[in-house]
Amino acid sequence: MARLLTTLLLLSACDATLGAGSGQRSALSYGRNAQEAYENALLDFRRDNCLDAEPAFRAIRREYPYSRFAALSELRVADCKFKSKSYAEAITAYRQFVRFRPSHPQVPYARFRIAEAHFEQIPSEWLLSPPTHERDQRPVHEALRQLRRFILDFPDDDRVPEARRLIGECLRILAQHELYVARFYARRDARSAVILRLRTLLSTYQGSGLEAEALLMLGETYLEMGDRPQAREAFRQLVEQFPDSDEAESARRELRSLGTPSAES
Repeated sequence: MARLLTTLLLLSACDATLGAGSGQRSALSYGRNAQEAYENALLDFRRDNCLDAEPAFRAIRREYPYSRFAALSELRVADCKFKSKSYAEAITAYRQFVRFRPSHPQVPYARFRIAEAHFEQIPSEWLLSPPTHERDQRPVHEALRQLRRFILDFPDDDRVPEARRLIGECLRILAQHELYVARFYARRDARSAVILRLRTLLSTYQGSGLEAEALLMLGETYLEMGDRPQAREAFRQLVEQFPDSDEAESARRELRSLGTPSAES
């Protein structure tokens, strides 16, 4: 009886060992299959063949949800949406990735792509359409907000220089819009509205590259209103802050024409 019990225990131990080995082989096979499927889909993706790549990535998410390639496939699905210029869908996909995988090392990448997709939704200029700065500026404001948040949250990320470049583009468009509206009011002699728009440009969109133009227009508008001290201050700021700009020479001429402040007292 004792010998029989010992035999049964040995057989049970062998079965357990064999089962563990089978489980390990199964896990290795699972990982290898997931990796192989991902690499095949990635080849299509890199060839810009998202028609085949996107469903392959979706299949990896379904069939290998516990592999690291499931998360990477989620990102590549979002990338396929971005490549196809389906920016709203891409934003949704990237946001879902950030929401459900907040500790994943690719979160900064997803966040940058969200900001970039917003930037890509800014209406582009073409021959028969109005300039971008004459249209609805909400996409520009949202792109600027997302880009600034990205830099604030990931200041050391390698994509920060590109984010700063895109921010500069947003600032330029928004500043152009303020100038466009200021000129609209100037044609209607609504000088107070002109000044409001120009001061908004100067205070809100620093770095747009249009500050010198705005300061010159601001000084000229104050002159039209008979406010020589404010005009002089605008011209002075222009000369001091942007001495090499095309507008600086015009500002210097205006300052010479205005004379010294004491002459106005």
